[in-house]
Amino acid sequence: MLKELVDVGHNASLAHQRVIANLIFHLRLMLRNGDTTLDALPETDLDTGNPQSVCPDIVLLDNDAFTFPVIIEVTTNYGFRNDCEKVSRLVRETKFGIEEAFVYNFQANKWFRYSINSGASESSFSQRLNIDLSTFIQS
Repeated sequence: MLKELVDVGHNASLAHQRVIANLIFHLRLMLRNGDTTLDALPETDLDTGNPQSVCPDIVLLDNDAFTFPVIIEVTTNYGFRNDCEKVSRLVRETKFGIEEAFVYNFQANKWFRYSINSGASESSFSQRLNIDLSTFIQS
């Protein structure tokens, strides 16, 4: 029974969870202070009700349009390339209203950004939020 519970659990490290917590904390402060209208949520299905839905580490929800203008994945050296490809495809090929997608590799302190308007770059600056997301990462 215990092995079954372990097999279906997540394997996210404490460092991974800490990065997500820091990002969500600061993004929600922006919402509370009126600096954005986007609601930061952890592990939220993009296609609600679909068991096959993609579930980024962080989504920023536009509650009025019910779209996800910004998504963020937090990863390691091992998953970085795959996550960069995944978020790029989500921006290009889905109808969830994703304008920007970010991948943060916390092991290498490296950012990737994919924008529907300008494509790929090594950047942590969100044009949609008008903020450098790297300022939310604490050691």
